[in-house]
Amino acid sequence: MNKRWIVGFAQRVVVITGASSGFGADIARQAVAQGARVVLAARSTDKLNALVAELGGADHAIAVTADVTSDSDVSHLVATANAFGTVDTLINNAGFGFIDPIVDAPLSDLQRIMDVNVYGAVRCTKAFLPGLIQRGQGQIIMLASMAGLVAARNMSYYSASKFALVAIGRSMQQELANTGVVCTIVCPGVAQTGFQHNSPNEKYPRAASLSTCTSPQVASAVIDAMRRRTNGEVIVPWQSVILARFSAAFPGVARAIMNLIG
Repeated sequence: MNKRWIVGFAQRVVVITGASSGFGADIARQAVAQGARVVLAARSTDKLNALVAELGGADHAIAVTADVTSDSDVSHLVATANAFGTVDTLINNAGFGFIDPIVDAPLSDLQRIMDVNVYGAVRCTKAFLPGLIQRGQGQIIMLASMAGLVAARNMSYYSASKFALVAIGRSMQQELANTGVVCTIVCPGVAQTGFQHNSPNEKYPRAASLSTCTSPQVASAVIDAMRRRTNGEVIVPWQSVILARFSAAFPGVARAIMNLIG
């Protein structure tokens, strides 16, 4: 039987970073509904504890207060997750962004975004991956973005972090061949999540409206990728595949269209 296809989620232990709200919380809800047990990691202890209670308590979920930029926090996350059960899936969801034209964006914003979105994901991946390889089975999911496939105005720093995640994920897909571990890259369009608290809607490029989705929709796509053991890329909504492929094939034309839209 192909290890990439596993039917059912019963007792599967799933670690989710950035789990206190948005995509992370909705993924946790849907994973538990499928029978998985989840390890919820984020900086907000109160939100995590509330979500654990919503999910039915410690039989189904545990909370780990952790900052993905901290080596010691990630080590604690690994130890706690392994005590909870055999980790099958890591979902690198922690991330944030600011939207500003590069002429106005402080360089410190780029450092902060890369520390969380890229270094945080890699730190967690390197912490969990050896155990998955040793067992010969598992999945790493990178929550990237359409902004990691198609660049838009005012999003240079955020896009840079998500392009990096896409590149790292694509490299991992090759490196992990024949190990039994797969890497899935999920690229959602614009959704109403905690991102908007840092990025006022008026700064969003109008072209972003070409790719919109909801948080539950993204969570459903992640659950499907887990069920299928997808070793590739998932774009949400599926219609945005056209935008991504067109932009890759005809970057000049795509840039001109996006300049017209604004």
